[in-house]
Amino acid sequence: MSLFPKVAKNTIVQILGRAGVIFTTIITTALLTRLLGTTGYGNYIFVISVLMFFVTISDWGTSMIFVREASKIESSQSPLFGGALVIRLVSSLVCLVFITLIATIFPLFRPLFIPIEIIGLVLILISLKTSLSVVFQTKLRFEFMAMVDVLISILFLIFLLLVFLFARQLINLSTILMLYFFSNLVGIGLSFFWARELANFTYHLDPDLTRKILRESLPTGALLILFSVYNRLDIIILQGMKGPEAVGIYGLAYKVHDNLILGAAYLTGALFPVIAKISVDHTKENPILKEIYRKTFDILFIAAVGILLTVIILAPLIISIIGGPDFSNSVIALRILVFATFIAYFNHLTGYTLIALGKQKVSLSIAIMALFFNLGANILLIPNFSYLAAAFNTIATEGLVFVLTSLYLAKKFDLRPSITFPKTLIEIFKTKGKIF
Repeated sequence: MSLFPKVAKNTIVQILGRAGVIFTTIITTALLTRLLGTTGYGNYIFVISVLMFFVTISDWGTSMIFVREASKIESSQSPLFGGALVIRLVSSLVCLVFITLIATIFPLFRPLFIPIEIIGLVLILISLKTSLSVVFQTKLRFEFMAMVDVLISILFLIFLLLVFLFARQLINLSTILMLYFFSNLVGIGLSFFWARELANFTYHLDPDLTRKILRESLPTGALLILFSVYNRLDIIILQGMKGPEAVGIYGLAYKVHDNLILGAAYLTGALFPVIAKISVDHTKENPILKEIYRKTFDILFIAAVGILLTVIILAPLIISIIGGPDFSNSVIALRILVFATFIAYFNHLTGYTLIALGKQKVSLSIAIMALFFNLGANILLIPNFSYLAAAFNTIATEGLVFVLTSLYLAKKFDLRPSITFPKTLIEIFKTKGKIF
């Protein structure tokens, strides 16, 4: 049976969902940039970066492992789904304690103590929502994930508009983050309702199963945290060395970059459970895996080239719409960052494939090298070149990761990023998209 219907459906619904999120986010960001200015928006980006970093810590790679294991053995799904919720709730509460300590102790965070405490509460909701997404991914029902994300985005915009229209004097960073909290609160309720419709949950932890998940997730979690660190490291260094205004200018461009990457994340995420099943045979003689890898690379290449050219041409218009005249310097940052977007498309494929093959330790080693490279480059160059250095360092780091992961997959599994996109493009038209 062709893999296309499920993979295509799950990729398309996520893209459509993201289109809805992007549409509302454009309006939301346009409001935020004009209300907060470059400095205030820089603080907003800084706080959200802290949130996303701790979201990664609270997950510690368990979500991907839960999906992988649940995709392999259907009989173990009930304890896996319940275990995901319990483990993520505990880990998010621990992270909330750490967030409070950091906001209390470190001078860089202390002026933003209340906003950071609020994002600690948001962290718990996002962690639980991600745990429930394990059900949607395993069951290949990504439309529920997409609908929840769209709902949260719309609610956040509605709440923000209501305050803007009727209580504008109350608008500050803390108020905005509280609105974000309530939006996620509604989203988690809907996620839980749909997840229970699709699967049963066993909330007591199976000791053996829990140990296996935690053991498997250790390298994956460390890997994701390292990637999160160097993805957010430039924001932290910019905040410390150049202040929130530089963060605001760079952060707006990076927000566009973050959204553009999601096309690759959705496609590879939809394929991940499929690749996990196929990858039981870890030898080089796995023709189905090779074919999926090659065709996926071709699709990502076509999409990445389109995004690269579009952003280079339309960067001034994009920044003008979502940022306004105060963020005109974000145009050059975006034009630089889009080259990192191009490379990141392929890193999603190599990264997901390595984890599906059980090679988290290899990914971890590569991530450590990338982290030290990124840290050194940012510390060396940001003092003199500010956010432009951060943008170029992002390109270099993505390039380093792609080269190392591609070389390993080619050597160990004969998975090569051969660019055969004309052949794949013709096949897409001939088969009406049913290429897998």
